[in-house]
Amino acid sequence: MGHAQLADFADSWTRLMAPRAGDIRTELVHEAAAFLGLSHDEAWRRLRGARDRFREEWRRSVDDSNDPAMLTVFYNQSDTELFELIEWHASDPIHYRTLIVRDYARDRAGREYLDYGSGIGSDALVFGDAGFRVTLADISDLLLAFAAFRCRARGFAVRTIDLKRESLPDDRFDVVFCLDVLEHIPEPLAVVRTVRRTMRDRGLFVVHAPFGEDPERPMHVVHRDVVTPRMRSLGFQPVDCPFPPSVRAPQLYRKERIGPLDRIAYYLYDGGWLNEAAGARLARWYRRTARRRAA
Repeated sequence: MGHAQLADFADSWTRLMAPRAGDIRTELVHEAAAFLGLSHDEAWRRLRGARDRFREEWRRSVDDSNDPAMLTVFYNQSDTELFELIEWHASDPIHYRTLIVRDYARDRAGREYLDYGSGIGSDALVFGDAGFRVTLADISDLLLAFAAFRCRARGFAVRTIDLKRESLPDDRFDVVFCLDVLEHIPEPLAVVRTVRRTMRDRGLFVVHAPFGEDPERPMHVVHRDVVTPRMRSLGFQPVDCPFPPSVRAPQLYRKERIGPLDRIAYYLYDGGWLNEAAGARLARWYRRTARRRAA
């Protein structure tokens, strides 16, 4: 990424995240203070060291990282995660990925956007500003309310879905974001299946999940990528969207209808169940079968 392009992304991100203060960290802290009923000084105090406090809260509170009920309690027990996310969203250029996906998505049909695991709502602000109808979904009462607060303060009407109590609607969304979420969920493939059900045909699914053990982030509970090898067999085809080399790109998929034969073939081939020779034979057989079906 050239310096000029990086500067353009930084300017666009700052304009969207900090229209009043002109500084993202300051704007987010002031928003948190207004939302929580704190003084600015107290909000700044809570921001300091939030990442370390969040990690220590996890270590004190979570005995079984595979227990969904325990995880739900953890993500609803304090406001530390909110401040930890404020620091991340104010400092990490990874978020410029959302600007690129926005430009790709608004050339497609449909304007229903779902932010699954919406956090503090920054990605939703980008899509709301681009004219999409925004739905936020999360298990944290505090984060869900804060994300909606930020969107509504900018004049965007939003719907919210409390994933502890509410189900996603069927066949609703044209674009679904699920960024830095699946690694926090003991059964991420169940989420992928749920997301597919809530999407319209040919909808866009945007995923980033840094699977892998990370001592600094023990709340990343899934350490092996069980998702990518299953996406085609679950009815998601990869989409090519160019990203500059310095932007950590998410994965983009298009929801497609899939028959039983395709599902089995993708499951075997992508899942590594075949050796190289058997995989090549399966691919040849699959292409011949596909041509006969198309004839």
